[in-house]
Amino acid sequence: MEHKNTAVSRVVFLVNDNKEAAIAAAKEAADLLRQHGVQFFAPHSPADMAADLPAYPSRGQAQMLADLQQSRTEDWPQLAVVFGGDGTLIAAARCLSAYGIPLVGVNLGRLGFLMSLELADMPQSLLKMVQGDYYLEHRTQIVGELLRGGRQIACEVAQNDVVINNGGISRMIGVSLWVDDQLALEIKGDGVVIATPTGSTAYSLSAGGSIVMPETDVMLVTPVAAHSLHSRPLVVSSGSVLRMRFNNLSANAGVAFDGQQFLALQAGDEVVVRKNGHSAVFAWPQPGLFFDKLKTKLTV
Repeated sequence: MEHKNTAVSRVVFLVNDNKEAAIAAAKEAADLLRQHGVQFFAPHSPADMAADLPAYPSRGQAQMLADLQQSRTEDWPQLAVVFGGDGTLIAAARCLSAYGIPLVGVNLGRLGFLMSLELADMPQSLLKMVQGDYYLEHRTQIVGELLRGGRQIACEVAQNDVVINNGGISRMIGVSLWVDDQLALEIKGDGVVIATPTGSTAYSLSAGGSIVMPETDVMLVTPVAAHSLHSRPLVVSSGSVLRMRFNNLSANAGVAFDGQQFLALQAGDEVVVRKNGHSAVFAWPQPGLFFDKLKTKLTV
């Protein structure tokens, strides 16, 4: 982690406006930051957002991206503050990684592995970070391409994982996995998870994968309910290219990106996964929180 001692003068708020607690926490934080001269990036804050809250709702990330693209680089926010849960933060990480804007999460969800601040820490801990006492951590992202007949049908970024399954159908799917053009695994089971270190504590963990330190530069391959004693989790370099082909697909088979974006699979499709050219940047109030969160969140 890199310690920063430079004050932040411009921020952007992303708020899960389906949660009243998120709106209330964001308003409290905004009031305090305004008192200390912090400016807010929200050229098109929607009319249905709470009054006097210069923020984007979590569903308004497309508008935020459009505003960033139309703004000068020197006017971009220096920090994005996300009020919600891990899902809200993961979606923001996918959007903002190309802009290099650090993210800090205020946890209003259940697990909150990626969230820097708990609600009880607000808003003074956020103010301390904005005033120039925080740590930056770069985390690997991956990109999944769906190929059909050799043509790219879709290309999506994932912060946690790319998941192949048969769509909840009680029917085994076959996955042939190549690592850098070498056939590495023949998996028969409910599916396969390709995860980043960040995603190692998500679906991959529940499927029997290893927990990986977030700064580790690798990808994890975790079979889901494999019908073979020889199908074991695999860790590969993030510089590798993973190619998957499938058989025994059901009509509901698909590929999911962070459990938030879904694409249907057809016979003959391939999915190629590689490291994204951008990494997400997370801001933390102090170093060494990973194992603290691990012990707390996995024992609840």
